[in-house]
Amino acid sequence: MRVTRLLSLALCAVATWPAAANAQVFWIGGYGPGIYASRLQPNGAMDPPQLVFEQPNPSFFAIHPTLNVMYAVAETARSDAKQRAALAAYQFDGAAYARGELSPLKRISLEPVNGDGPCHVTIDRDGKWAVVSNYSSGSVSLFPIQADGSLQPESHALSHQGSGPNASRQQGAHAHCAMFDPSNRYVMVADLGIDRVLIYQIDSNKKQLVPGPQPFLELPPGSGPRHLAFQPTGASVFIINELAMTMTAASWNPETGQMAIVNTESTIPEGKPVPGGSTAEVLVHPSGRFVYGSNRGPNTIALFAIDPNSGRIRRIENFDTLGKIPRNFRIAPDGNLLLAENQESNSIFSFRIDTGTGFLKPTGFSISTPKPACIKFLER
Repeated sequence: MRVTRLLSLALCAVATWPAAANAQVFWIGGYGPGIYASRLQPNGAMDPPQLVFEQPNPSFFAIHPTLNVMYAVAETARSDAKQRAALAAYQFDGAAYARGELSPLKRISLEPVNGDGPCHVTIDRDGKWAVVSNYSSGSVSLFPIQADGSLQPESHALSHQGSGPNASRQQGAHAHCAMFDPSNRYVMVADLGIDRVLIYQIDSNKKQLVPGPQPFLELPPGSGPRHLAFQPTGASVFIINELAMTMTAASWNPETGQMAIVNTESTIPEGKPVPGGSTAEVLVHPSGRFVYGSNRGPNTIALFAIDPNSGRIRRIENFDTLGKIPRNFRIAPDGNLLLAENQESNSIFSFRIDTGTGFLKPTGFSISTPKPACIKFLER
């Protein structure tokens, strides 16, 4: 009873802090009671997180490119009695956030997902489509987005087929992440279970996903591709492989729809997977010079240099995230700070980025939220 009352009070109250120059609003999702909001100050300090909407397992979300709308998955099963697998659209008050008020979200639509364990959502650059990756069912769901940012019902569900050599993790397909390429013509889906990055286009008339000219990129058996990130130029894409604990650099040609592996490097110094270890997120620095990947188990973020001519990567260093199981992390829009969240120690630490070397240095600031698994900045 006391916990429910505290959560209700948190949603009714609107936390306000003095508007600091260049403070960055960000949201936190995961496996706690709902979605939290905070602000990152230029020195790395973060405002106390404010619960802005209660929702089961909002483990990943995306922001509309032009509207004040957020999209969050409910990572559950279709059979879940409390909250079946779904995608929600939330409206936020951009003006209030600019004033330093972390006001509650308003849900404007909730659509069921025809899949189990929706763990990732991405929005195209025009704000017309949402693509959801369903881990447990190994499927991908497509949702048209209306002019006001609300969701239309799922228009297409596509199931992947196959398996991999890791008997405990690759017994079937496990779609884990989708990403639109910078040209906005293609959407790539990393499937951990079948060691492939599948390449699709959207048939806007039929409202369906269709295979691209190159239907997929094959990765070494047992890699377990999890997440993707593009270089700002769009010429390279980086794939973090959860099971092999490696990072793959690949070339990308949006004119032909062709992707090819350039090289693959370990995300850990020893070059061998740690028992019980795995990787999680991959992000490219806004400068395009560095790519980062998180290691769960070693509890580090790996730094790679990107060769500007070949697109090859080279691991430089690993940095302690100061907690346990760093599932997600996020680079501030200006490229000066990085937030690393630790799911099992319920913590988020900020790090200063040396923009010349890419190295991370703790700022000394941290906040706490229950089981954080996703961070997104309001980048406008």
